[in-house]
Amino acid sequence: MVEIFDNLTQFLAAFIACLLSSILYLRSRRQPYFLLACFYGCFMLSGIYWMLYTILITDSPPMFYVADIGWISGYLFLYLLQDALSDSHERAFKCRSMWLAPLIEIPLTAYFISIGTVIYNLITGGIFLTLVLRSVRGFVYQRKQPGSKKWYFHFSLLCFLMLENCLWLSSYPWVSNTLTNPYFWIDFTVTASLFCMLPAVRKAVNQ
Repeated sequence: MVEIFDNLTQFLAAFIACLLSSILYLRSRRQPYFLLACFYGCFMLSGIYWMLYTILITDSPPMFYVADIGWISGYLFLYLLQDALSDSHERAFKCRSMWLAPLIEIPLTAYFISIGTVIYNLITGGIFLTLVLRSVRGFVYQRKQPGSKKWYFHFSLLCFLMLENCLWLSSYPWVSNTLTNPYFWIDFTVTASLFCMLPAVRKAVNQ
């Protein structure tokens, strides 16, 4: 029951955020809102598929499954969103903090591969490495720019990515299907971070 409530809450949050992003795009015709709506849409569809799967089929699928494709697609839209909200100066910026990305993501990817699906974890590990690296770079760069509000987006994306990593780490040593399992509390926080990304993108677009 807790897992169903968790999945349903995340689906509703992604659905509402997708709807609001779509409305903002239709009103302004700004590309970042379109990309954000696509991200939320992919996340929403993957969430509803996984929720129905866990209700109808109790065992986890042994192979690469449909929800994975949706989540990967969503992460790719985040990559495009990073491009849409950055300029050539930000993309050329280098800082030592960027080394945090490989230091975090490479060991995590190796661990996930050792206990999970190789193809999926290689793909998501590569995408997350790129997203974290660009988010750290963007955050440091935008914090140095007077009056910039784009750092809110990079910070919200970093929070989402780190929470996703924590969620995967907690999902392997599954404790129970109750609120005593830290997995559910982390996932509720992931849901909150999903929704927080919308105002962060709006700040960046309206700057």
